[in-house]
Amino acid sequence: MTSPVEVAPRSGAVPARALVLAARPLRAEFRLEETSRFADDAWWLTPAWLRADRKSLKLDFSTVPPPFVTTAKSLFYALLAQDTPPGELPLTIPSIRTYFSCVRRFLTWVHDRGLALAQVSGEDLDIFHRELAEQRLSLASTYRYRRAIRMLWAYRSRVPDALASDPLRRSAWQAWARANPRRFGENLTERIPEQILGPLLTWALRWVDDFAEDVLAARDERAALDARVPAGPDALSALAVLLDGYRRRGQPLPALPVGKRRRGPQLAPCLSHLARLLGHDRDRLERLDAERLIAEAAQEVGVDSDCPLTHRVQGQLDGRPWLAAISYYDVPRYERLLQGACWIVIAYLSGMRDSEAKHLQRGCLSVQRDSAGRVYRHRLHSLAFKGENAHGAQATWIVTAPVARAVAVLERFQPAEQPYLFAPPLTSRSYRQRRSPFGVLDSNATNTDITDLIKWINAYCTAHQRADGIPPERGRVPHLTTRRFRRTLAWFIARRPGGTIAGALQYRHQGIQMFEGYAGTSDSGFRDEVEAEEALARGQFLAGMGAADRPALAGPAGAEAEARLTEFARHTVFDGQVVTDEARLRRIVARHDPHLYPGTFVTCVYNPDRALCRAPADPGYQPVLADCQPLACRNTALTPANQQALVGHLTQLEDALDDGACLAPYIRHRLQEQHRATAAFLARHDPEPAA
Repeated sequence: MTSPVEVAPRSGAVPARALVLAARPLRAEFRLEETSRFADDAWWLTPAWLRADRKSLKLDFSTVPPPFVTTAKSLFYALLAQDTPPGELPLTIPSIRTYFSCVRRFLTWVHDRGLALAQVSGEDLDIFHRELAEQRLSLASTYRYRRAIRMLWAYRSRVPDALASDPLRRSAWQAWARANPRRFGENLTERIPEQILGPLLTWALRWVDDFAEDVLAARDERAALDARVPAGPDALSALAVLLDGYRRRGQPLPALPVGKRRRGPQLAPCLSHLARLLGHDRDRLERLDAERLIAEAAQEVGVDSDCPLTHRVQGQLDGRPWLAAISYYDVPRYERLLQGACWIVIAYLSGMRDSEAKHLQRGCLSVQRDSAGRVYRHRLHSLAFKGENAHGAQATWIVTAPVARAVAVLERFQPAEQPYLFAPPLTSRSYRQRRSPFGVLDSNATNTDITDLIKWINAYCTAHQRADGIPPERGRVPHLTTRRFRRTLAWFIARRPGGTIAGALQYRHQGIQMFEGYAGTSDSGFRDEVEAEEALARGQFLAGMGAADRPALAGPAGAEAEARLTEFARHTVFDGQVVTDEARLRRIVARHDPHLYPGTFVTCVYNPDRALCRAPADPGYQPVLADCQPLACRNTALTPANQQALVGHLTQLEDALDDGACLAPYIRHRLQEQHRATAAFLARHDPEPAA
């Protein structure tokens, strides 16, 4: 019989049988009456965590000092019920779990001092805050602790024991906040250096395009071996036939890999694998005393170094198979490495967050074709959670062909009944132990797979004397978290360095495609992050120009550009040193933006009254560089680099016109006009024109 559901009143004691998740939407597989109640020692939050990429979450009140259990339960019941006092914002399920750790630590500290919360003085709060600051936590972590502690005052009408005063009114707390201002608009995630990302993306693409077929074939062969049934009741006779086959082929008997040997490094036949080939179990062969037959065969044909599968490796690397063979015991590892490589290709070349990639499902890719049937656009569909409700919102990403190929590999990688592409592999420990409650890898598992992929790459390069391994980061194997890939893509699109990564991937092309379709419903899309990176890059460029002994800028707006740079340098250059702190430079640009926009061929000295890139009725706050008319606009200034680029472009036009007999008359006329206008522009603004 189902117990009656009790809901706590807004004030007063919470009923012991009150359901703590009554105000939260639940996953379809959970029933509200079966979820945690107020009296339970542990509250499971998993039913209310609607995303598929997280571990089990719970609030374990047995870890809270006994005198404060009721207070802690009352506080977190109010948070889960979204019963927030004025000025407090509702929290998501993972945030509640995070704040629980902070509150528990503070309550333990108070308990160790023999106090009740109401007895905690302002001096006590200052002592705890000082101890917290001395631990040198990240800025975000310290602010998280501050907010968690303040909840014990802000929710004083919801808890039986509360702080007597607002901690944020303490002068010590205020002084620390002034010295450590929060930087809400900044992405503090560290980007991946190009010397690490370049070879890593190259190897990830190799796994997707060259190695995937072998891994999938080896996985299928391993699955067939595991499902094999005995050929007959006489296991000893079947073993004799199997061993005779090894003798005829002159093939060594399989051996356990080094990591699984219990008797030292010596080679010995792998009885488990021989039993597997027969469809029997190892115990049965041991009971039949099969070791004599196996030892006799081993003396004749020898023992291999592993348990190679029969699949012949097809993938090529530098014209040779990338592996001699794939071992039965290596399949789980190669599956994880392949899945990690697919994640790198998909997430990095699309700009998806990890949560968005983890919600990709079978059939998530659609294509658009032209009249000849050629694919000209790939669309990737998933859920976006940033700025959306707990259920997420449908979103679309425009992606390139490598991403489409990685999705196709994952669709073959997962069994037909598994909808999620990033569910744990069937051979993995996570799948066997059901560590992920919803069948999808969390970010920690993906971080581990990426690290293992880097280790495999470096070990492979060492064994094969290759020079394209992954260099160390700060003297050790790079630890690349899922957050760093999106941050790095935004950086590269904004900066667009001269080189390319993984062949001919053009960041400008990547940016145009992703901006066309990325997460249109999300409040915090990828475009915002790239524009923030572009603004910072512009500030760094202008600060460097202000500090350098630069030649005078030429062009119609050259004099005005000089004046703006001089004024900007007053705020960015001190004693000959340029401001390098990103946070400080962002603030300076926001307050003293000179509105100079560097480009390849010109530098725009933006003045909306004379800008040709905008209609008179739409002056705007910055230029539309895609509609720039550099040879006619009076906002144009020229740096030496701009002049060199224009000279190079003029040379390209001359080369094209030299082969003018192959050009259509209209195209030849347009190139001639462009050559004439460019040459005239350079003649007016370059004392020594190249043409």
